[in-house]
Amino acid sequence: MIPLKLDILEKSEHKLVLVVEGISVEMINAIRRIMLTEVPVMAIDEVIILKNDSPLYDEIISHRLGLIPLKTDLDVYKLPKECECGGFGCPLCQVSLTCEVTNTTNASLDIYSGDLKSNDPKIVPVDPFIPIVKIDKNDKVIIEAYAILGIAKDHAKWQAVSNVAFKYYPEIKFDTNALKDSDENNLVVKMCPEKLFELASNGSLKLKDDYEKNCTLCKSCEKNSGEKISVNSKEDVYIFSIESDGVLDYDALIKKVFEVYNEKIDEFVTELEELDIES
Repeated sequence: MIPLKLDILEKSEHKLVLVVEGISVEMINAIRRIMLTEVPVMAIDEVIILKNDSPLYDEIISHRLGLIPLKTDLDVYKLPKECECGGFGCPLCQVSLTCEVTNTTNASLDIYSGDLKSNDPKIVPVDPFIPIVKIDKNDKVIIEAYAILGIAKDHAKWQAVSNVAFKYYPEIKFDTNALKDSDENNLVVKMCPEKLFELASNGSLKLKDDYEKNCTLCKSCEKNSGEKISVNSKEDVYIFSIESDGVLDYDALIKKVFEVYNEKIDEFVTELEELDIES
């Protein structure tokens, strides 16, 4: 077993791609599942519509509000079931957001997520330009909404990431001296669905930089080269990709994943100890 090692392949505001070494496929899949379903984040769960002159029903607006991703602070807020208030709603488990807009123009007016005013400046929509509803001139919308922590196991609106996936780390090897046929090289270039190969100025075959990120291990190149190209995956090495909508930063997200993972291990050990297993 190789020692655990992490390398960053790509990092941006909404995407993180890691190379993970020294971990079993079972564990990396457990991490993926926890990240998708059991990391708590904030989402609007209760909506009181006091005035709605828009063409949309109250229920449609409420549904749209619930799906707006909100920035989350896991150090301050608790899940309602873990709060001292018992889930009735208090400053430790609930955030209030209000929206009051009157169209005083002579044209229609779009209401966006940025029009929601939060009582906690840290818990706000990740993007102020998510459309909610459109109102005509002289129309008005007044809304009160309450956001709480929740997990995606209960509802998809509490999903902490947009997507998370992993794949085996590809390794493509070939000898350029064995691939001298220009027609054969052209066929390899054309038949690769991810366009990982290109021809050098002398007609020889070469791999593009960072081919690992896009290779799907389809082995098309291997078949079309007459087995002169070898395509394999490295043992216990994976490319782990996280797509985020910005509700949590990556450090907080990964830290919480392992907190939940360790809690599950402790719970399993406790349950196992309580079982009366005859030898």
